[in-house]
Amino acid sequence: MENKLIFLSQEWIREVTKAVQAARVSDEEFKRMTSNFTLNLLYKISGLPAGLRQLYSGKDEICFFIKLEKGGVRKLQIGTEVPNEKIDFTVSSNYDVAKRIFTGELNLATAFFNHQFKVEPQSRLYRNPRFAARAIVVGNRIFKIARQVPTHFLSDGVDSAESVT
Repeated sequence: MENKLIFLSQEWIREVTKAVQAARVSDEEFKRMTSNFTLNLLYKISGLPAGLRQLYSGKDEICFFIKLEKGGVRKLQIGTEVPNEKIDFTVSSNYDVAKRIFTGELNLATAFFNHQFKVEPQSRLYRNPRFAARAIVVGNRIFKIARQVPTHFLSDGVDSAESVT
């Protein structure tokens, strides 16, 4: 597991943030795509493997909050409590779905349309389908950038871990 960070750990989140911020400088398409994009998103991930639960005081669910302003990451927080912030959308899924979306095994749009994660308030998505579509495009691009961070996935199985670079 040399130099690989545990998926959803504090250290992993910091490295992903650095990669996204660096992409805003070096990738003109990403910069253009996100320049007027603002969103406060809370992602609740449940069903954590035992090793990840140990990092979060034994809790089975973590809250990952990201505040994007004009494409820049203004705040990133991960923990067991919902942050005291204005939240535009709350996304909920289990660890396996989060992992499969991150690795690219499962497309964000496909996961949404197959109800593999929940978005609240859903009515707001349908009132503004252009924003929803843009959020999916930007989200997929952020995941692609985040995949550059060497990542180690924990599991509860006999084979206790797997890695992706």
